[in-house]
Amino acid sequence: MKRLAIILLAVVACKTAAPAPPTPMGSQTGASSPRTAVELFMRAVKAQDLQAMSAVWGTEKGPARETLSRDQVDKRELIMQCYLGHDTYHILSSAPARNGATAFQVSLTKGPLTRQTTVSTVRGPSNRWYVDDVAIPPVKDLCRESAGG
Repeated sequence: MKRLAIILLAVVACKTAAPAPPTPMGSQTGASSPRTAVELFMRAVKAQDLQAMSAVWGTEKGPARETLSRDQVDKRELIMQCYLGHDTYHILSSAPARNGATAFQVSLTKGPLTRQTTVSTVRGPSNRWYVDDVAIPPVKDLCRESAGG
């Protein structure tokens, strides 16, 4: 009976604790493959989920949220959300890039506009993949579209 009371107390304590922020793959950051990193990142952009974006955006050193200040991460992610905001996206192709990176051609559609850009991924710690660069110039007018034209 004492053991049951301890288990119940532990369950209640777990339910009242604040939930951990969501990450793309449980407690790990990054993604298991380059393509999955792009998919998770684009879904997070569409959902306007800064926490999910920060879990898969980074460098070979790991997620940006562990190497940049929170203020910098939030500012950069808000800018990326504007330029990369979309109704739909499609990964068109992928190709090896420098230093083991993978570059993806991605088509973004927002309202009447469709634009293509390059999203690059790199392998980070624990064999996890991160979106480390996005070509912004090809998608700049998507941000204007979201601001009302």
